[in-house]
Amino acid sequence: MEQVILQFFEGLRCDALTYVLGFFSFLGEGITVGAVILLLYWLIGGRTGEQLLYTVLTSAATNALAKEAVHRTRPYAAGVVSRLDVDTPLFSTRDLGDALSFPSGHAMTSTAAWSAGAMKAKRWWVWVIAVLLIATICCSRLYFGVHYPTDLLAGILFGLLIALFWQLVFKELYAYRQFFLMAIALVCLVMLPMAPSSDYVHMTALLSGGAFFLPLVSFLKYDVPKSFKRRLWRIPVGLVCVGVVFAATYFLPEGSGYSLLKWFLLVGAGTFVAACFFKLLKI
Repeated sequence: MEQVILQFFEGLRCDALTYVLGFFSFLGEGITVGAVILLLYWLIGGRTGEQLLYTVLTSAATNALAKEAVHRTRPYAAGVVSRLDVDTPLFSTRDLGDALSFPSGHAMTSTAAWSAGAMKAKRWWVWVIAVLLIATICCSRLYFGVHYPTDLLAGILFGLLIALFWQLVFKELYAYRQFFLMAIALVCLVMLPMAPSSDYVHMTALLSGGAFFLPLVSFLKYDVPKSFKRRLWRIPVGLVCVGVVFAATYFLPEGSGYSLLKWFLLVGAGTFVAACFFKLLKI
């Protein structure tokens, strides 16, 4: 059945659909979702911004761990379907690992992020947009031949469970949220020697950075300005903070330890360091 579905999407391939679905696949990239959530975290602040960030960090790290544990061969590598070879500055299918298919990171991270947003918005039309966006992103992965349908279904299920978990924590156990995040980060760190791939190192570093720096942000205790225009200044200030740390760590030697440190510090720049400047500048 999965082969039939994949071959159906393979038969739809044309230049127009490749451009359109390539754009939606780009929207589902972990770095794209993470960037959008970080911007929302800066602009919204408070519980909502924090919950979105907790959800995405958890989803990204647990997805990388699950892929390492299952090690399922991608459909094009198994000869089930041909991969549509695309390589653009925004989106590429060439650098995908042949044995990192289950569950789909696009489906899992997108579902976790936009489901969490829809839960907080409590508007039916937000759910409609979220469902349509997630469905289109999933179709794009079938179209390019990089995931089985079950990879996507599992990603959707796991992403939804993570979003529901953090919704429950922030609603009923808010005082313990940081301990939950620290516990998840600790598990991912313990598993690191058994899954030393670059993707898992990066995601674990991001999660660990969130577990370390986000509690520090809560101690700053500054008021979020009511003026949205004033809050917009947070974007360039936050980008400068992240950019400076990225530049400072760019020339670190190769290796898992240095990579772990780099991504850990980048989270610190985007959360705690940025928050210090927000408070100082009263934005």
